Formats: sequence, structure tokens, C-alpha cells
Amino acid sequence: MAGERDETVGGTPVRPGRPRSEKRRAAILAAAGDLMIEGGLRAATMEAIASRAGVGKATVYKWWPSRGAVALEGFMLRAASSWSLPEGASAPEALRILAVAAVHLFTRSPAGPLMRALAADAQSDPEIAQALREQWFGPRRAVAAEIIREGIERGELRANLDLAATLDLVFAPVYYRLLFSHEPLDEAFAEHCIDQVLTGIALSGNTRAQ
Repeated sequence: MAGERDETVGGTPVRPGRPRSEKRRAAILAAAGDLMIEGGLRAATMEAIASRAGVGKATVYKWWPSRGAVALEGFMLRAASSWSLPEGASAPEALRILAVAAVHLFTRSPAGPLMRALAADAQSDPEIAQALREQWFGPRRAVAAEIIREGIERGELRANLDLAATLDLVFAPVYYRLLFSHEPLDEAFAEHCIDQVLTGIALSGNTRAQ
């Protein structure tokens, strides 16, 4: 498209075709994630993302409908390590790891203040609210939901669980303390919460990580 800087991505020459598209997309997500970490959603404007990635705004809009969508996807990629799991983890162990990892993410990186700001903005900005649901909560809940389903199949968790309610029980306490700061948000808190949740959802003998 005329006016786009398609010959380079982030200052690096690229070839035509699929490799170029993949490099552009990766550069855009990296730029969006960096800008989110540095200055939050206000810093991650379409203009700033395109400029840092070395592409035109039209290229960004080719893949994402809004700045909220691309900014949160970039941020999610930056935070991907906070939901990685060891091979062969049991459902109780995996849920514990995810809850503690969320605490680490929000207390040991700029992600905590950023998530508080996004939650506040989402109350009055439908675009941000939708992007949060689709780019942040949706993928994370999908991973945890699969863990719970597999735990039920392996006989680690009760078979009659309400999946949506169980997901909220696992993660809501972390976000509650993150948003309101009424009590410390730390690893011990996450561990205690998961212990309480597992008392209700795990079959006998499966309340601790295996």
C-alpha cells in the first residue's frame, strides 16, 4: 500500500511474501508489548506502535481492529512466561503454579500497575474492555480450563465442578488484592487461596501438588 514503509521492519530489510509478513507481525507485537510495559495503554498508540515497528499504521490495522487489541496481545506475549507449566504437572500442581505465577507477574514487573490502569480504563472504554476479555482473560482462562478438564479425567478433581465458577475461585483473589491493595499480594497468599480452593474441588488425596 502506498505510503507504508514495507521495505524494512524495525530497520531490518525483509523479503517479499510470507516471511516478510511474519517479521512485520512479530515486530508490531514486540513494539506494542514494549510500549505497554514502558508507559501503559496511553503510550501504545497506533502511531507509536507503527513507528517503533518500522511499518505504516495500515499494516497494523491489517491484523488488529484496534490499538487495544494489538497492545494487549503484545503485552500478553511479554507475559507469556507467567503461564508456562512443567511437563506432566498434575491439575492441583498446575493451578498452584498459575496462581503463584500471576502474583509474581503483578508484583515483580510493571504488569501490576498496568493491569490496574487497564481495569480502570475498561469501565468507560468498551474497546479496552473487549480487548482485555479477548487478549488477556480469554486465553488464560482457556489454559486453566483445560487443566481442570484434564484433572477431572484423571480423577484428580471432582467431576461435578462448575467450570466458570472454579476458574474465578482460582484467579479472582489475586485480582481482588491487585486492584484494591487492601492486603498484601504475595506468594503465601496465593498458596493459601489455592489450598482452600483445592479443599473444595479436589478428590481426596489430591489437594497438594503431586
